[in-house]
Amino acid sequence: MGLARTLMRTIVWLHGDSLSPADPALVANPGAPAIFVFDEGFLARVGLSFKRLFFLYECALEAIEGRDGEIHRGDVVAEVWAFAVARGATAVHVTASVAPGFRSRLDALRARMPVVVHEPQPLVAWRGAAPRRFSAFWRTAEPEALRPTGAGPAELRDEGGDG
Repeated sequence: MGLARTLMRTIVWLHGDSLSPADPALVANPGAPAIFVFDEGFLARVGLSFKRLFFLYECALEAIEGRDGEIHRGDVVAEVWAFAVARGATAVHVTASVAPGFRSRLDALRARMPVVVHEPQPLVAWRGAAPRRFSAFWRTAEPEALRPTGAGPAELRDEGGDG
């Protein structure tokens, strides 16, 4: 995939379920420009609070920090497409989502150019039937979900100091 990948100029489309510097699509494409779009239609329907909007904005800023990236507001497909065209991209990379509108946006973008979907790491490896209540899920998932998975952010590590 080496030569084919170098010939393919990509962008990364971030969405509400992928706003992290550790997003699989971002990690797989460290030099690629990235875009997050506040979906105008969604915003009109749900009426998010200013605090929630600001939180999403801060998460988007953190995700695109250190790379060519932009935050837009409008129609998601139109904005991602325009961003791709402006950068001469031949493919879009995105992390999968279970959000209701994700599939239709994905299909609309795929009608215009190749889209590579990256799978996120699951929070837990679920076994069994879907639980009817969150508490039933959490009793089974909690030990795995709260298990340490790495060193964590540098600012939260105790480096042998006085703490």
